[in-house]
Amino acid sequence: MRRGLLLLFAFVLISFGEDLSYNRYFLVDRVFLMPFVLKYSEDLGIDGKQLESIKEFIKENEKEIERNRLILKYLERKAKLMILEGSDEKELREVLSDIASVKMEMSLLNARSVRFLRKTLTPEQFEKLKDLVVIKLFELQQ
Repeated sequence: MRRGLLLLFAFVLISFGEDLSYNRYFLVDRVFLMPFVLKYSEDLGIDGKQLESIKEFIKENEKEIERNRLILKYLERKAKLMILEGSDEKELREVLSDIASVKMEMSLLNARSVRFLRKTLTPEQFEKLKDLVVIKLFELQQ
């Protein structure tokens, strides 16, 4: 039963409650926790110091995420034009490799945010967050 709930939780974190088109910026679909932490901070028992730390983390990472998103848009347009123009495969391979590298960085930033939450929240708060995410996303599906 617990394993089934964990699988449901993982699927829900990755698939629902977010603009799925945003996942295209990641090498793997992102784990979606930060908005829930901010919205339900009182329910989770997050104190002022924890909340301030979380907001600072978000602020520090927003610029890097936006920069990577813009780089990806540029590289994707460039790759499309190269394909249309019949560019050399070696040159196209380099651009595609750059796209994969930026997407990898975005996925690593996402992993960093989850590790940060695990470190910042108490184990009980993190477990409550996971449970809350499953419940709220299930409610959205109804």
